[in-house]
Amino acid sequence: MERTWKPTTAGVMTIITGAMGIAGGIFVMGVGRVVGTLGGIDWSGWMEKWGGAYGPGAGDMPSRMAEIFGISSTVIMIVGIVVLVFGIIALSGGISAIKRRWWGLSLAGSILSLVIMPILGILAIIFVSLGKEEFE
Repeated sequence: MERTWKPTTAGVMTIITGAMGIAGGIFVMGVGRVVGTLGGIDWSGWMEKWGGAYGPGAGDMPSRMAEIFGISSTVIMIVGIVVLVFGIIALSGGISAIKRRWWGLSLAGSILSLVIMPILGILAIIFVSLGKEEFE
């Protein structure tokens, strides 16, 4: 069987995308951590100093801000974890494509790379699909 450039190219694209997904997931989780620390700040002094007079019903605004930061932090952390997992699967799929071992893992990695970097993901899916007969 002839070895073509298609699985190797798909593997390189998927590895690049997986590395970007891992880095992006770690970055997003760090942002989620920073947003979570904002919920621990005492906003009442800030609101009095910069917010001026409170309007009706704004007396519990500092506690609502802490709650919003807490929920936002959780959502951002979940997104970061999902992107990190997608990046890990894409990276292992790219390695599998270069080694021409498991076609299913290579295809799964290229499909998940579509979420991280759409252009490279589309090309990786096409090249893995076209090179299916080269896999063990």
